[in-house]
Amino acid sequence: MPDLCTPAELEACYEAIKHVDVVSPNHGELCEFFEENPHRDNGDTAFEAVKSCATKLLRSGIGKDGRGAVVVRVGKDGCYVATTEAQRFLPAYHQVGNGKVVDPTGGGNAFLGGFAVGMVRGEASPGQLRFEEAAMWGSVTASFAIEQVGMPFLGQSAAGGETWNGESATDRLDAFKLRLATYIQPS
Repeated sequence: MPDLCTPAELEACYEAIKHVDVVSPNHGELCEFFEENPHRDNGDTAFEAVKSCATKLLRSGIGKDGRGAVVVRVGKDGCYVATTEAQRFLPAYHQVGNGKVVDPTGGGNAFLGGFAVGMVRGEASPGQLRFEEAAMWGSVTASFAIEQVGMPFLGQSAAGGETWNGESATDRLDAFKLRLATYIQPS
């Protein structure tokens, strides 16, 4: 709950996240806990603040064995996936200025739904790779949600497969994975 992401509620957060495998605040919510500014003076995302705050959550222990993940949703900048093993920023599927984003409403919620599906349907990789794979699913799902006002259009391809806004989710996921192979991490 965004209004409870305050320093006064941080201890309650630490206690709660011991009972889940993944916690996924947006960057504003996360930074509020630690009274850090999630933006630079020019309005860009302060990636160093996101990393710092995510590290603090990880140190408190996510999950019953402390091996869970924090997946920070960073809007147009994508997400930050962090475990005690590794950390990685993943860009949003749609890049700023490509003309595909019509209405970002619901993008974060769609990301979480896609992330959950990715945890179940993904390649079942262990550890960090499992969370990254799920985040890729989340990014693709969010991309469909923000391409129009309202819900994405569900359809069928000529071959009978499911499409969203005229495109296969798995095709989009494959294209996203190829793009990630050359993605340079923000500093």
